[in-house]
Amino acid sequence: MNHSDIEYIEKIEINGFLGQKNLKWHLNKDVNILSGLNGSGKSTILDIAYHLIHAAKLPKVHREKAKSAYITFNNTKVLEYNFIAVKDTIDNLKKKANHGDKEADHVLKIIKKNEGEEFKKIKAIEFSGQTTIYDGKNVANDEIGRLAKVNVISTFDTQLVPHNAIKSLSDESVHTWLDWEIYRLQNQYLDYQLQMSRKKDAIIESNNPTKDALDELKRPHNRFYEILESLFCETNKKINKEKNTLSFLLNNKEILANQLSSGEKQLLIILLTVLLQDLNPYILFMDEPEVSLHLDWQMKLIQYIRDINPHVQIIIATHSPGIIMEGWADKVVTINEIFQ
Repeated sequence: MNHSDIEYIEKIEINGFLGQKNLKWHLNKDVNILSGLNGSGKSTILDIAYHLIHAAKLPKVHREKAKSAYITFNNTKVLEYNFIAVKDTIDNLKKKANHGDKEADHVLKIIKKNEGEEFKKIKAIEFSGQTTIYDGKNVANDEIGRLAKVNVISTFDTQLVPHNAIKSLSDESVHTWLDWEIYRLQNQYLDYQLQMSRKKDAIIESNNPTKDALDELKRPHNRFYEILESLFCETNKKINKEKNTLSFLLNNKEILANQLSSGEKQLLIILLTVLLQDLNPYILFMDEPEVSLHLDWQMKLIQYIRDINPHVQIIIATHSPGIIMEGWADKVVTINEIFQ
């Protein structure tokens, strides 16, 4: 299976959401905006969907927030997740399994596999676990994440907690989570430019090189530059085009990306993440992207993302009217509308 099999999500269903509610959300191929008050659960819905696609399991903080979940993709295949919590006797589980209870049967199989011959001595169990199935087969870790291009952007600028792995991979410019994201994306940006150079050489060396082909290759990157310069011009910043990494000029003085304001860093992270997907179909989750963004930037954000990559499926959790003001009102679903 290749990446083209999964291009976007058609439907997200979660049963036992936050322990009590069921929800069903039919998604658009292009833009989806989930609106609701703080604390209503909209960010948790995005988190659950992202983690199931990215890692085929939920982190501990979310495990009891979904009894089961079903994510249907454009290829009609379904990612099915179940959280199992059982406190019962073995005899009772056997009776349930004999009467067609799939959960009881699954738990018995896991215990038998884990305990071997000791299984015969067990009288009762207290068990919890997660199962994830895609297209009828068990999946684990990043298997679905390798079949679908997916990312999540949360742009709250918090102080970076010291971590040995991050320290060893970054430099002294990294102080906050936004700094870390910029540092990580800058390295990917260098790879992106190398790939673009190779594609350009291939077009030039082809039997029929055309200006249109070269212009189309450069279009997303050029548009990325245009957008950044139009947004940053209010503070008199220009992109430093002499550098391979992204930096800026203010009155001919170089400004590094980590020296930008929180709003500027946030915008750079969003647009650079989209650019680096190189026009591939892509699922992008964004949790309250309006944080730290000027209202004018909020209003233009979705269109700018679509300009750089028209094949991205945008899934946003927000309570900001600014995000929808430029013609996206028909893409809004309130969280109460998807509860059943």
